Amino acid sequence: TDCHTNDPVIYAAGPLTKYKRAFYCDEFTHDIYCSKEIGERLASIMLPIFDPSFPPVEEVEQYELPKYVRPKQVYAKLPGGYHYLNISKPQPLVELQTAMMDPNYGRELISGDKETGYFRLHLNQYHTVETITCLSKTEIEMGNICQLYGLHQQYMNSLEERFDGGLISDFFAYLREPWSLILYHDRFAELREEIKELLTQPNQPGEESLSEKVCQLVDEDLAIEDKTKLALFAEYNDSLAKQSIENRLFSYLSYNKYHLPHYAGRNMA
Repeated sequence: TDCHTNDPVIYAAGPLTKYKRAFYCDEFTHDIYCSKEIGERLASIMLPIFDPSFPPVEEVEQYELPKYVRPKQVYAKLPGGYHYLNISKPQPLVELQTAMMDPNYGRELISGDKETGYFRLHLNQYHTVETITCLSKTEIEMGNICQLYGLHQQYMNSLEERFDGGLISDFFAYLREPWSLILYHDRFAELREEIKELLTQPNQPGEESLSEKVCQLVDEDLAIEDKTKLALFAEYNDSLAKQSIENRLFSYLSYNKYHLPHYAGRNMA
């Protein structure tokens, strides 16, 4: 798991390697993961060997595989002038028809075709983006589209509601509209993590936070009833977290106003 081979002075990583048989995980090879993430882990293991000032990489338990979370990305130029992009969850490959038989598969949203530009989004049962497939005769903005992986559809301007209402005919054009600029900002992921942290703070010491209540409801039943959702929204509107999140959002927009000029600040809202 630390990229060692049978020879203690030789390290290896990449699609031609495999874990030792004691793990019983032949399908979990480095080929299914993000190559950059694999390379970064190998570098973090090697650097302390050459420079002791670098902190050693966090070790995993014996017979436990390291966790890789970044999506696998495949970009190719195909015959006929086509550009192909696929972004998927780091996991062993499963045939599409087999995956779609799973009741927790989620749904697909598709726009266009090979002539106008094919764009497929797979949302999992939590309504977050799990797979992206694009085919176009023009160059695909890979850096931006990769930022969509793992996002909840609400971040994308109520994507499902607009798609089901027939308001989106071309995902390429939709995801280039001015409102989407924040999705591709390099600090947006940090903002989302800060918002999650704010939701874990209770109104009063000893009380359950809104985040804990939602997690408990999801554990009991993934499909939350509408009346329960309304109660949660009402509780959120009266919570301290709402004001804290709004303050953090306006602070973020103010700090990054030169990169995000399309959004209204506190004085304009």
